[in-house]
Amino acid sequence: MDGYGKRVLIAEDDEDARNLLIMVLEKSGYSVRAALDGRQALEEMKKRRFDVVVTDHHMPKMNGFQLVLLGRLVWPNTPMILLSADDTSLADMAEQGGAYGCLRKPYNAAELLGLMRNAILSVQERRSHTPMSESLSACQ
Repeated sequence: MDGYGKRVLIAEDDEDARNLLIMVLEKSGYSVRAALDGRQALEEMKKRRFDVVVTDHHMPKMNGFQLVLLGRLVWPNTPMILLSADDTSLADMAEQGGAYGCLRKPYNAAELLGLMRNAILSVQERRSHTPMSESLSACQ
């Protein structure tokens, strides 16, 4: 199970899409929290750290792009993946906002899981390359 012990936050306003994401991720071993919109997701991010955040682009109150931008302020190293059914340049939007990646809906579950795995591994790799003096000074 790829996601064993990893925490994921899903921000998705569509109930069916949210339930499908929860099912796929939990089946892969992830511990999942779900938010109904970007504001609720941001509040969840203020309460705890997640290994990855998966967000829909179009949501009420705060869209996924805004969540990515504001989420960077709360947890700058948490990878965020943007999902959208739009035909707009999703990759450019994700890059501008600092998202780790993006997928166009409907997406393939294996593709999403692979993107999430790579995102988590990239964060772990960056942490393992942090010089000891940096990590010690951060603890003081």
